[in-house]
Amino acid sequence: MREGWEYKKLGEVCDKVTNIRWKDIPSDVCYPYIDLSSVDRDSLSIVETIEVSKDDAPSRAKQIVHTNDILFGTTRPTLKRVCLVNEDNDENICSTGFCVLRAIEEYSLPKWLFYQLLSGRFYSYIEPLQSGANYPAVSDGIVKSYSIPIPPLSEQQRIVEELDLLSSIIEKKKAQLKELDSLAQSIFYDMFGDPVENEKGWEVKKLGEEFEVSSGGTPSTSKSEYWDNGNISWIGSNMCQNQVLHKNDGKFITKEGLEHSSAKLYLKGYVLVALVGATIGKVALLDFDTTTNQNIAGINVPNKKDYTSFFIFYLIQSLYFLFENIGEGKFKMANLSFIRALPIISPPLPLQQQFAEKIEAIEHQKELIKQSIKEVETLFNSRMDYYLDG
Repeated sequence: MREGWEYKKLGEVCDKVTNIRWKDIPSDVCYPYIDLSSVDRDSLSIVETIEVSKDDAPSRAKQIVHTNDILFGTTRPTLKRVCLVNEDNDENICSTGFCVLRAIEEYSLPKWLFYQLLSGRFYSYIEPLQSGANYPAVSDGIVKSYSIPIPPLSEQQRIVEELDLLSSIIEKKKAQLKELDSLAQSIFYDMFGDPVENEKGWEVKKLGEEFEVSSGGTPSTSKSEYWDNGNISWIGSNMCQNQVLHKNDGKFITKEGLEHSSAKLYLKGYVLVALVGATIGKVALLDFDTTTNQNIAGINVPNKKDYTSFFIFYLIQSLYFLFENIGEGKFKMANLSFIRALPIISPPLPLQQQFAEKIEAIEHQKELIKQSIKEVETLFNSRMDYYLDG
């Protein structure tokens, strides 16, 4: 242990959080409510709240939170969802699905506790302690029993400032990626107009009239020979995130798995569309050959010489609203007939090629930024490991 540091349990360095007494609150008084879905898993910030009163408050709406409280989601889907409450969310009510940690000033800075809950060491501690068959979760008591290093407050401040600096660099670079994405979309609309309004008067066709469209499949997971030591890339619809794909996320099947399933090999230049789930309607442009599961539609753009892959990639992104209008419930599913019926404009190939050249330059810049992000994230993680392991 470093000189001047000590270990304490989270419960020892946090104040007790009070619960709201709804019976004492007038019916016409509302409070902003923070549910588990209110915290964005990427930005680790509160992105939305709803107003609730004593008459319509969910049974889990109990805990009063203040600025600088740390919220930690205690159920399996949200175990890595941590946020630091800012002044905009002061005096809010949050779900009991959060463990609320309020730092005692003489022991710890709020941001020091926040980074503790982001560490790999904490997740390794908490993940195996979940219990419950239907909704695996950890109790507040388990969270608060976690031991953390407590350096002097001045040392905490110095470390927090270092980690904050690295975090801000990462966020600025991610913002640059979003700006480049916006630029690409702007170029598309400038060159081709709105594909729905079609103010430029391009010929309109159905996607299925122009392209071969098919879906993939999943080899039986009960047959190890379809998966073990496989060298054929296989991806799921989670990879469709309106991005150019340069590699898969680590899943491979064997030749036997490909031959004994409905999986198909999609080649570089194919445009993929997610058919179901959280990514429905989102697309990917392949920069490598891969197979996919059945929840992806593969569009064979390379086989059609009148179109470029970049054009179709951005064109389908502009039709996302059509996917949002599928059905009325939360669960939405598209099928191949829906994909084939999508309306597409058909501008001249030379104009599409000009667009592709511009996008290729943007994608090159994006890859440089992504590599830079990885380098800073590696540094951030190494500093987290160094400091938070005590």
